[in-house]
Amino acid sequence: MRYPFLASLVFGQAHMIDPMKLDIILAVLGDRMGMEFQGLGAHRLGAWHDEDTVTDDAKLEAARGKAWGDAGRGVGVMDVSGTLVHRASGMDAMSGLTSYAQLSANFAAMVADPDVGHIVLSINSPGGSVNGVFDLADEIYQARGTKPITAIVDDRAYSAAYALASAADEIIMSRTGGVGSIGVVAAHKDQSALNERNGIKVTYVHAGARKVDGNPDAPLSDEAYAQLQGEVDRVYGLFVETVARNRGLDSQAVRDMEAGTFMGPDGIKAKLADKLMAPRDALREIVGRYQTAPAASQGRYMRAATAMRVRMA
Repeated sequence: MRYPFLASLVFGQAHMIDPMKLDIILAVLGDRMGMEFQGLGAHRLGAWHDEDTVTDDAKLEAARGKAWGDAGRGVGVMDVSGTLVHRASGMDAMSGLTSYAQLSANFAAMVADPDVGHIVLSINSPGGSVNGVFDLADEIYQARGTKPITAIVDDRAYSAAYALASAADEIIMSRTGGVGSIGVVAAHKDQSALNERNGIKVTYVHAGARKVDGNPDAPLSDEAYAQLQGEVDRVYGLFVETVARNRGLDSQAVRDMEAGTFMGPDGIKAKLADKLMAPRDALREIVGRYQTAPAASQGRYMRAATAMRVRMA
């Protein structure tokens, strides 16, 4: 099978990602592995790389060693965009992947930097991997009270990305932005029928009855399904409790959302966000809370706004 490592990261694992995005990833993988996946996102196959390709100033600056944008007056802007993974190489970053490890390092540096008085998380992500997300969400939550932390949803903060946003002191979203998708999903790829059509028979020689559970060359057994469902349920519980703690919500109220997504005013009604405001206006308002800075700060503000993909008026 081609791309075995990438497939191992996608199949048989619990993910905190918008199902549409997962469907697109499955369609892309299927195309590369000579398999066809038809689903909600299959028709958007050609758009997958375009929507997450790194072209904005924030990522280009990060590649040169700049961890966050300086908006002036002590306001630092950290970009949280693309599909979130535990760790990513430089080449992965250029493919639209952002690692929790790098975000954690950047966030810790902002907390420790005396020149940063207010931390802004500029979020545009469908979510991603489970591994690493709760540690980073806890890190952001535990930094409350040290410095003000604002999450600005510049388009979408779904699933794992919302877990991070919920840890901020406040969440600001636009009228067309989306939040939520507080749920967990896993996929199993059964290629046994394809193997049979191609005259391929795979035999696993193993010790331990559960050693080959979930392998792609056989249908998912009842026992393997139950194990995977158990892990999905466990992670879902962690997700629900994390959001409930961060947002001061009742856990059952979070479960009752049934992993739905909420756009604009509905996000406020669901108590998943605090304020509706255009991202550029939100950044202006935050910067305006602090004392007047030298004229040079305007240039920093412009660069930070550009990093948030905001077109200045």
